[in-house]
Amino acid sequence: MRKIFVAVDGSPSSLHAARTALTIADATKGEVTLVAVVAPVVIPSDIPFPADFTEESLKAAEVMLESAARELGRPQLRRMCLTGTPAERLCELGEEENADLLVVGSKGRGAVSRMLVGSTTDRLVHISQRPVLVVR
Repeated sequence: MRKIFVAVDGSPSSLHAARTALTIADATKGEVTLVAVVAPVVIPSDIPFPADFTEESLKAAEVMLESAARELGRPQLRRMCLTGTPAERLCELGEEENADLLVVGSKGRGAVSRMLVGSTTDRLVHISQRPVLVVR
């Protein structure tokens, strides 16, 4: 496993997934990249909304990834912030980067989640052509 991408959203589940990814990478001499995906926000046109919301969300995601890397004891970890629908964007990243493994937690911080598996995780498992490890 040379290229391992792990989705991180700041939730305990995603940090546990990142720890698992690091264990796998250490055993296989692979490289882990922490990935945060900022989802698009749809706001009705009659509601005032700051124009730079996505930029601010990306900055917050970068801070969250930096914090996660420190918490994992690996501040040098490669980090990426992307925009888009999380499952689709992670799937695209896996293809673009020829990922050996995509790692996700079983539940994230999504506003809408399923009973046993988070909706982003469920979607990623169904659409990815790359191996996906769901960590509970």
